Amino acid sequence: MFRHLTPGERQALTTRLAARGVTPEQFEQAKEQARAIGEALARAYSEAIGRPVTSLQFVTDILGIEGAGRLLACALRETTGRPGLYRDI
Repeated sequence: MFRHLTPGERQALTTRLAARGVTPEQFEQAKEQARAIGEALARAYSEAIGRPVTSLQFVTDILGIEGAGRLLACALRETTGRPGLYRDI
């Protein structure tokens, strides 16, 4: 989900999350949760359209970058137990 980010962008994201009180462990948990949700959505979408779609194709073609970010934000809220985290997204 974050392959499109440069190393500098990844570091900036990590820094901004830390400023909001998100630990690296919570971020990793949220990424795993978002990945699992993306895979489940891709399977359901594949069944609905009757052809295989990978989770990467689903995230790229259906969700897009903004949708993938929202998926991660939702996972971060659940992982951190802070429902207001990134509510402005």
